Amino acid sequence: MNLEFDAKGFTLIELLATLVLFSIFGIIIWSFFFQSLKFNDVETSKNQLQQEANLIVNTIQEVHISSDSYTISMDNSQTFLKIANSNTNVTFDNKNIQYDISGSEIRSNGDYYLDLTLISTQNSSIKFETETTFSKLK
Repeated sequence: MNLEFDAKGFTLIELLATLVLFSIFGIIIWSFFFQSLKFNDVETSKNQLQQEANLIVNTIQEVHISSDSYTISMDNSQTFLKIANSNTNVTFDNKNIQYDISGSEIRSNGDYYLDLTLISTQNSSIKFETETTFSKLK
């Protein structure tokens, strides 16, 4: 008696090997996906800090050119720009940003050096630093 089987299915070993390979490829693709999301979040935060710094520097430059005197002060997470002889106050307040600005009372006849550091409150390792000098033509 001759028994012959015509097997057209998968063996258990073949099925397990296929599952292992799909799992490995799935984990690799999944990790790349989450790394790209994290990278995107970090770059978005850096971009936000840079835009806020540009806004602050441009605002101070406008005030420096047009005012005789102004004061920069900080209160916890807010930064205030107060223009002397005017009721105008500019407030920089973003809940996602911690401000660190060095400044004091400024006279229009002198240059003003500004050291500005902005730190993300969501991830303290993300920060943007800039240094600039404001001056007027004499």
